[in-house]
Amino acid sequence: MEFSFLPPVDELQIRNLIARYALYTDAGEPDAFADLYVVDGSWTRENSPPAALGGSGLPRQTCRGRAALAELIVASAINRFQRKVRHQMTDVLVEPGESANEAKVVFRAIVTTWMDGPGKIAMSVHYRGSCVRTDEGWRFRDISARVLPE
Repeated sequence: MEFSFLPPVDELQIRNLIARYALYTDAGEPDAFADLYVVDGSWTRENSPPAALGGSGLPRQTCRGRAALAELIVASAINRFQRKVRHQMTDVLVEPGESANEAKVVFRAIVTTWMDGPGKIAMSVHYRGSCVRTDEGWRFRDISARVLPE
């Protein structure tokens, strides 16, 4: 089986984009998070495990556009989790897209929480999506998140 790769500089920039996703989410920085996306970018929560099982308890939803993406961080990282969660990104896969200015991404996160005292694993998130090269650099076009436990 042969695999296709992006030029190393592009892959490094996209991996940096994924790292910023985690940092800005956990810090509760809504505008910085939203700026990781193209203007009409989207983020989708595919499922909604209950909080009693470690999930967010937030509903399935799709947020489109930077204002909605910023509000996502306010509703989840700030209001729901009080900035007491951390995403540890793992299993990052970056592949070429349909053109030299597009890429596909798949990555996972182990999410830990400190809301009730000592840190513990709250959930695992499987992300998939696409990125595009813009005048501002690489940005997410769309990200979809599926959470365990289901």
